[in-house]
Amino acid sequence: MYKTIISAGAIVDNKLERDTKHALNVNEKVLKNILKRNEESEIGKKYDFKNIKTIDDYKNKVPITKYDYYEEYIKRMAKGEKKVLMCDEVEYFGHTSGTTGKQKLIPSTKKARMIASKYMAFLLNRYAYDNLKYEWKYGRGLLIADIVMTSYTEGNIPVCSATSGGMKAMGKMIKYLYTSPYEVMTIKDKESSLYLHILFALKERGLTFISGVFISSVLDMFRIMEENHLDLVKDIRTGKVNRNLVIDDDVREKLNSYLEPDAMRADELEKIFKDGFRACARKIWPSLVYIGTVTGANFSIYDDKVNYYTNYLPIYSPCYAATEATIGMNKNVGIIKYIVIPDTVFYEFLPVDMENKQGGKIITKNIDELEIGEKYEVLVTNYSGLYRYRLGDVVRVVGYYNNSPEIVFEYRKNQVLNMASEKTNEMQLVAALRNTVKIFELEIIDYITEPDNNVSPGRYIIYVEFKDPLDAFTLKRVEKQLEIELKRTNIAYDRARYNFKLSPLKLVQLKKGTFNKVKESMYHKGVSKNQIKVPRVINKENIRQIIKEGRM
Repeated sequence: MYKTIISAGAIVDNKLERDTKHALNVNEKVLKNILKRNEESEIGKKYDFKNIKTIDDYKNKVPITKYDYYEEYIKRMAKGEKKVLMCDEVEYFGHTSGTTGKQKLIPSTKKARMIASKYMAFLLNRYAYDNLKYEWKYGRGLLIADIVMTSYTEGNIPVCSATSGGMKAMGKMIKYLYTSPYEVMTIKDKESSLYLHILFALKERGLTFISGVFISSVLDMFRIMEENHLDLVKDIRTGKVNRNLVIDDDVREKLNSYLEPDAMRADELEKIFKDGFRACARKIWPSLVYIGTVTGANFSIYDDKVNYYTNYLPIYSPCYAATEATIGMNKNVGIIKYIVIPDTVFYEFLPVDMENKQGGKIITKNIDELEIGEKYEVLVTNYSGLYRYRLGDVVRVVGYYNNSPEIVFEYRKNQVLNMASEKTNEMQLVAALRNTVKIFELEIIDYITEPDNNVSPGRYIIYVEFKDPLDAFTLKRVEKQLEIELKRTNIAYDRARYNFKLSPLKLVQLKKGTFNKVKESMYHKGVSKNQIKVPRVINKENIRQIIKEGRM
């Protein structure tokens, strides 16, 4: 099966090669296809899609939008109303993680899903193979994912994460590609699901890769393995699933039918775990080739701990995608930069300095007009009813592949601390934290921040959960060093401190398990358990309350 997928990936790669040589032409065709396809929709009639002939026509007729523009339309669509934002049927509503504010429902169509699947299912495997072909084993992988539908709308349309929607569509292929049975991916309880993903992966000595949506979920997997290794070994020895897992009886019975007692594998794992968990991954799975997961930028804070378990196994960050669009593919293992795919959505790019306003009108750049080294906010027009939509992501252009830009993700626009025009973003915070914990040889579980105007001038409060609690004296030293490092990573912050526009930051230590509670809270609010991203700035009252209760 994997040889077939890798061969199919070569076909997709050849198409991407051709498309990137003619990026603007391909991207303009995408726009025209979207407009033609939706000209009889309500919004298509409102903006006269039928008579839009050029990109400039489109920009002149259709306004730049944010999610609040679509809310009332989407409410109507959720009730089952047709031909509102697009003419295609809504296959499911993808929900966003809500890290920058309220959770959004994003309509998705079969056309949009198939475009994304072409790249996600085939091309990422091809690129992983191309980079690692000399170590490659054609074995199955551990995929930390689910197909859970979190709810249904009033019109009986499924609501789920974009990943879950895509996985459900490839249900019949799951057993050939991944170690987890289909039933594991239907389990709602986060801890039980992850435990079972690990259990079935541990049975497979020839595991080739480990994959998760975000590197934080891969780290969660290793931590749960470490915490539950005795139970996992027992399950493999007896061939029975742990009785304490929160799963239905019929699912338990089905999963037990896939297991059989394996004392030899249990003995092998018991010895490995007894030796400790540093560099354990290669001992458990000698054929393991790589970790496939989104990392870099704000996720890089998790890299060091994953490396602790894997002994620096290559980490491949395969794609840059959001619920709204699949944007870029990464050809290189170990390097995090993405080629913008010209045939998935129509792109516009808004320079972050906003100095390109002419007569009050915002002027966006096309895919072929970007300058290397500059930062842009991404706007997309997709097949699922979003038009000139501000994604909220800021990217930096680092080069060109053929005629299509190569980009790196910088930060989410609303995930920025900005109290005195200093604009501290996620990358700067992560760099400061990583430099600080390296000096003191500490391990961070996670962090979150908030601006504090209860003092004058205002200051940052940075809440951190450490693996091992710090005494008051050490915490104060770490706080002072973090202040120094943040001044280094953000010169504007240093300037604001020098000019007394900001007070020194405050570092607050959180109790063990605080961020597990944050993740549980997000999951119960509807975020997919495998797609949870901890927000970097407190943005909801329930999270604020958890952090308040978690202070030491």
